[in-house]
Amino acid sequence: MKKNIMISAKNLVKSFNSGDTKQTIINNLDIDIYDEDFTIIMGSSGAGKSTLMYLLSGMDKANSGSIIFKDKDICKMNNDELAIFRRRNCGFVFQQIYLLDKMSLMDNVLTSGLLVNNNKKEIVGKAKELFERVNIPEITYKKNMNQVSGGECQRAGIVRAAINNPSIIFADEPTGALNSENSNAVLDVLTNLNNNGQSIIMVTHDKKSALRGNRIIYLKDGKIFGELKLGKYETNDNTRNEKLDKFLKEMGW
Repeated sequence: MKKNIMISAKNLVKSFNSGDTKQTIINNLDIDIYDEDFTIIMGSSGAGKSTLMYLLSGMDKANSGSIIFKDKDICKMNNDELAIFRRRNCGFVFQQIYLLDKMSLMDNVLTSGLLVNNNKKEIVGKAKELFERVNIPEITYKKNMNQVSGGECQRAGIVRAAINNPSIIFADEPTGALNSENSNAVLDVLTNLNNNGQSIIMVTHDKKSALRGNRIIYLKDGKIFGELKLGKYETNDNTRNEKLDKFLKEMGW
C-alpha cells in the first residue's frame, strides 16, 4: 500500500557565515517523510542531522528551498505562524530533558496540553492514559523531575511530546544521556507509539537506537548519501541487525 507523504522538502539549503567563510550544512537536499514511518537520520558529526530535523520541524529556517508540511509551505511562514503550526502538529523530545524542575511531571505535561486544548478534564485524562502507556504510575508523575530518574524524566518528556496528538514527533538523540536500561525503556515507548500509528523522526548516532526505525537516512556533507528500508521493528531479528551493519559499513560509518 502506497504511503501518504507528510513532509516533502525540495532543494533545501542551510548555510552559516563564519567570518569570511560560508559553511553549508544542508546542501540542496530533497527528502519525503511518510505517514506512520519511524524515520532515522544518521551520519557522522557535522553531517547536518540535527539541522535537517530542525528545518523539517520549522524550528529553524532554510536559506532556500521549500518544505511542504501537511500541504503548507512552512518556509513561507513567519515566526508567529510557525509557533502555532509547531504547537498543533509537532512534538519534540531532546537529549537534554527540558522539564520545569519546580513542577510535577504531570504539570509539565498539562502546561503543554492546555496551550492547544483548554478542556483541562480532557487533557488530564489523555495525560493519565499516556503515563500509563509509558509505565509511569501516579505516585511518580506527581513528583518533580529532581525526584525521579533520568529515564522517567525522558519518558515524561515523550508524554509531553505526544499530549497534543501531533502529526509527528521529532526526537534528537533522546537516549544520548541515558544508561542502557533507561535507553531501552525510552526506545520501547517510541516503538510502541509508532506501532500505534505515530509518525517519528529520530536523529541518532547509536546503532541500537537506529534498529527501531523502519527507514534509515544517512547524511554526508549535508546531502542524503544513502537510504535503507528495514520494515517494522521486531525483537531478536538478527537479519535486521546484519542489514544495518552492512549498510553502515557501506556508508563509511
